[in-house]
Amino acid sequence: MSDARPKKPRDLRLDFFRGLSLVAIFTAHVPGDWLAEIIWARFGLSDAAHVFVFISGYAAAMAFGGTFLRQGFATGTARIVWRCAQLYSVHMALFVLGAAICAWAATKGIDYAAFLGISDFFADPGRTLLGLFTLRYVPTYFDILPLYMLVLACVPLVLLLARIHPGLVIALSVAVWSFVQATGFNFDSGTSTGQGWGFNPLAWQMLFFTGFALSRGWVEAPRFHPALVAVCAAYLLFGFVAIHPAVHSLHPALVDLHAWAYSHAHKPNLDLRQYAHFLALAYVVLWAIDPRRELLASRLARPFVELGRQALPVFFAGMALAHVGGIAFAVGGDGLTLQVLVNAAGIGGLYAVARISAWVKVAPWKSPARAPVASETPVAAFVKPAAQPAV
Repeated sequence: MSDARPKKPRDLRLDFFRGLSLVAIFTAHVPGDWLAEIIWARFGLSDAAHVFVFISGYAAAMAFGGTFLRQGFATGTARIVWRCAQLYSVHMALFVLGAAICAWAATKGIDYAAFLGISDFFADPGRTLLGLFTLRYVPTYFDILPLYMLVLACVPLVLLLARIHPGLVIALSVAVWSFVQATGFNFDSGTSTGQGWGFNPLAWQMLFFTGFALSRGWVEAPRFHPALVAVCAAYLLFGFVAIHPAVHSLHPALVDLHAWAYSHAHKPNLDLRQYAHFLALAYVVLWAIDPRRELLASRLARPFVELGRQALPVFFAGMALAHVGGIAFAVGGDGLTLQVLVNAAGIGGLYAVARISAWVKVAPWKSPARAPVASETPVAAFVKPAAQPAV
């Protein structure tokens, strides 16, 4: 008798919103893309990166937490190391591809390296290449995978602390985040700008481990309550008024509110306003969608679900296609026709990558060969079979 436990059904909410965030990340990284004006970063204090990091933490607990429980600490750590190695490889490949695209763009008279913030690489390839491999050179447009690597590498330590008490994990995460808020500490990006990482791992780890803790059951998500829904919706309205230019430009007081919100916002260090805005947004969206979960299984939602299930290859493709789209706008302008073509090709390319990745993961070439069809008449047995193609 097999003791294998049936797998829990996938939570389509995770796949759908991760897929939606990947599309938003793609459009946000295409300079001049009109669609970037309707992503949720333009309507509040948090954006697709917050969604992506939170869901990554939630999914990491589901993907790796069980391994530590069932197969022990050594095996679980090995899985984490292997995943970090995969992320590191993708990070290297993404930078090399981005640099190659910039080199090609330079032949057309386009300084795309300056836009990506990697001019240092072409000016001093020896120093920056060494820094790239040691994660001491992390330009702004290439910092989300290093963030993911570093926080994922902390999972074994987190699970060791959780054996003592899960509250220790939460306390440590909050303490590290608080240290960043008090001191402004960040890792040096290694660029000539002198700026730190665009996503400070010491700050963004709190969002990652918020998802991780919720997934593991260390923290219980608040139940839906009309009063809490109203409070969260009011905060989202505040974020909309403070951020969207069509609103805050209507009155001088709103202009001051906008200036205050931006002067106190610090995305690299994940300030409290962004963190609270993301939690409020997640609460309201889940409250709205909870009675209608069947919509996530509809044909309209299915493409986003498929994108979310293949997050790493889709993210890689999205960043590469965003660079190509940006160069296309630089060459041909950002008129309506090219806008439609770039976005259709880009989003269609993401979907194609997701489908191909899903097909490769099931390894169809390993399926057993089909059994030959039995002859219906004795005569057929004497017919010489046609030559089979070589495999």
